[in-house]
Amino acid sequence: MKTHLLPDWLRALLMRSVGYRHYSLVVAAIAFVTTITFSFPFVAVLIPAVLLAPRRWRTLGLLCGLASGCGAAVLVEIFQYLGWEFVVARYPELVSMEVWQRASEWLQDWGLLAVLIIAGSPMPQTPALLFCALADVSSLGILAAVAIGKTAKYLFMAWATAHYPTRFMRYN
Repeated sequence: MKTHLLPDWLRALLMRSVGYRHYSLVVAAIAFVTTITFSFPFVAVLIPAVLLAPRRWRTLGLLCGLASGCGAAVLVEIFQYLGWEFVVARYPELVSMEVWQRASEWLQDWGLLAVLIIAGSPMPQTPALLFCALADVSSLGILAAVAIGKTAKYLFMAWATAHYPTRFMRYN
């Protein structure tokens, strides 16, 4: 029975690299890739990474927040390159949904502040990034907003994991 949330290859990568000084960079690279691919929530990687190296919680939180911001900016560029036609062709029902309209208005009203709040919250940020890409929001602004929001979130999660590890042991 599988009791951990990480794929075995990712778990092995963390275990192999924890003894090296580049460990924080490895975890940050994972944050970058998971942001671009939106394959799974990065917190599922951050918690075991901090449990393996609790004294590096600050470095992990900072680097992973910045890497996530860079990944979000790259993702927005990809969405802008693919364009509105790609989204409509792949997800035609999306544009007619009331949630799409409401979220679009909210992001238009609040702009990058909304992106910062979404990035720092447990809400998925990929739909917001898609809205921003279609609204032609600056990638540099996206990078800053997501980096600030994710850094705050990841620093808090890393601090809590390092100081109260027993609460997070089930993630490892």
